[in-house]
Amino acid sequence: MTQKDINAETADLNESEDRAEDLDSQEESDNTAETDKAADTAKPASKESPNGESKLVKELDDMKHRYFRALADYQNLQRRTAKEQLEARGRGVEDFLKRLLPVIDTLDKAMEQIDKCKVDKKISDGLEMFSIQFTDVLEKEGLKEIGAKGQKFDPHIHEAMCKRCVEDQDDEIVLAEYEKGYMFKERVLRTAKVEINQK
Repeated sequence: MTQKDINAETADLNESEDRAEDLDSQEESDNTAETDKAADTAKPASKESPNGESKLVKELDDMKHRYFRALADYQNLQRRTAKEQLEARGRGVEDFLKRLLPVIDTLDKAMEQIDKCKVDKKISDGLEMFSIQFTDVLEKEGLKEIGAKGQKFDPHIHEAMCKRCVEDQDDEIVLAEYEKGYMFKERVLRTAKVEINQK
């Protein structure tokens, strides 16, 4: 083999090596381009993920807000209903006690007559015990008798039926009580009908 042939083979070998290197570099650049393309394609997906997450967080906050609001509304409804029930019960008791006042008046008059008449001691004791128990039950329900005789006249709880002048008594003092007055808790059920002193 001549030197010329050796040189030609070396040149061919170098040329093929250069081509191989070019192909490798081209493959690398293609791979890099594909990787960049894949990265570009993946970037919008990574952007969507935080957006989707923030949307879920927003929906969760909204649901929590609606839940707490509904819970507060329910608790307010419970309180309002309990208050209305209590007021309705109070009105029912008040109406019942108003209808019961004439019965109480009759019982008081009966007790006065028993004291004046000669009635068997056992009967008078039995009626007295009944009167005490009846009064206790009514007081526990909130019924109170309005004090009248000897008290200063108060137009909110007393009703003046007549007036007279008694020198040794102060002005506008209740001298006599014609009909008892009653209060239910803080409300006047019936004013006391009285006679007052006027100088």
